[in-house]
Amino acid sequence: MRIQQLQLTGVRNLAPLELTPTSRFTVFVGDNGQGKTNLLETIFVVAALRSFRTARLADLVAFGAPHARIAAQVDKGGLRRVYELVLEPPGRRIRLDGKVPRPLARYFGGFNVVLFAPEDLQLPRGAPAARRRFLDRAVFVGDPGYLEHAADYDKVLRARNALLRQASERGVPGGHLGDLLAVYDQQLAELGARIVVARQRYVDAIRPAVRAAFAAIFRAELEVDVGYERTTTAGGDDQAAVQAALHAELGASRARDLARGATSVGPHRDDLGFRFEGRDAGTFASQGQLRGLVLAWKTAELQHLTAVTQEAPILLLDDVSSELDPARNAYLFEHLATLAGQCFVTTTDARHVLLAAAERRDLRVSAGVVTEA
Repeated sequence: MRIQQLQLTGVRNLAPLELTPTSRFTVFVGDNGQGKTNLLETIFVVAALRSFRTARLADLVAFGAPHARIAAQVDKGGLRRVYELVLEPPGRRIRLDGKVPRPLARYFGGFNVVLFAPEDLQLPRGAPAARRRFLDRAVFVGDPGYLEHAADYDKVLRARNALLRQASERGVPGGHLGDLLAVYDQQLAELGARIVVARQRYVDAIRPAVRAAFAAIFRAELEVDVGYERTTTAGGDDQAAVQAALHAELGASRARDLARGATSVGPHRDDLGFRFEGRDAGTFASQGQLRGLVLAWKTAELQHLTAVTQEAPILLLDDVSSELDPARNAYLFEHLATLAGQCFVTTTDARHVLLAAAERRDLRVSAGVVTEA
């Protein structure tokens, strides 16, 4: 899979661009604040129809511009397709090969992108919400339908929480409010079970590769692990069993939820756990070991997606090399040279990108303008 051509206009601080990337490593070099990450964001957004930086796609439209347009011509297995997104606040227009994809799910699956950003390296010591987003991003790339389930779950969750706050002001719910909570419990259990099972199966699938990659990075007998830490532990990865358990726990926690005005059980409260020598990695591992553990995850993520889709995804690497020590940085590019297909890299210093000249094309980014380095 590779992007044959990338076109964009009216995006953040970027000048209009028509880029034909190399089939391997395109390296964007420039100082901070010049637009390097904006370039990676355009690729991520046109592939996923969501940003890794903002919840509002309208934020991508440049100041004073009437709209933003991003188009990518993508080759996958000899089939060339054109993905196009036009942001014209307050709406958006989506085209696949010049036509509106119906249903929207048809847009996904043929343009797989994996992102590795500096903030990912802070995950084991960060907030659970950041780890959930990190995990969801990984699941979504291999299962495009997952995003719709997650969005539907979020809508029902917000509605239930609003009702809990309303009901708590009136005392224990009865009659109409109680009936509505029962409806929301059923919907939340069904949608939540899909999310829980998808996350659980993904983490179970990737765990052995994470451990193997970490061993390769450190070349030492250190025990590491990753796990999906659930509020609903019953049911394993059987969706019907998880749904039943989640529904029962939502009912059992209703009094507590009324007191808090928020839903206390479900995938929105779950976490992705990183373990080091049997203990919480965020507490007991060194900074270098934590970064090695996240690097091992991303390595395993690439391997897993390549095995599932039979084709290497497009990798977006946002100035990660500057956050790694020399040994981990060397490991990163050694493995990318063999694992990755097409890759877009940003850096403030081209020397951080340990790739042979034949493998790369360096481009300079200055004030949103892209030129040959």
